[in-house]
Amino acid sequence: MDKPTNTPPRYNGIEGQRLAILCRLAKGPATVEQLTTECNAPDPRARVHELRSDGHRIETQMIDRTNPDGSVNRVGLYVLTTTNTRQCELNFNPV
Repeated sequence: MDKPTNTPPRYNGIEGQRLAILCRLAKGPATVEQLTTECNAPDPRARVHELRSDGHRIETQMIDRTNPDGSVNRVGLYVLTTTNTRQCELNFNPV
């Protein structure tokens, strides 16, 4: 049996989600699905909107994604046009 701890759970707040998304986009383009999974961001579209409002240049490119049944969906691909990976290294410290 695991020993109980008094350590509170780490809250994945909006600021942390924005920073995780910014760092992920600094590594390359990503879809909403990828950002949701890789950045633990339930609504990455809102976080991308906030990042754009903060002055980050993030473009959306529409791409075709083929489903297992052969049908095709158009999905957005977020692309950070100006990257500063060093800033991400300084600010992002996942616990």
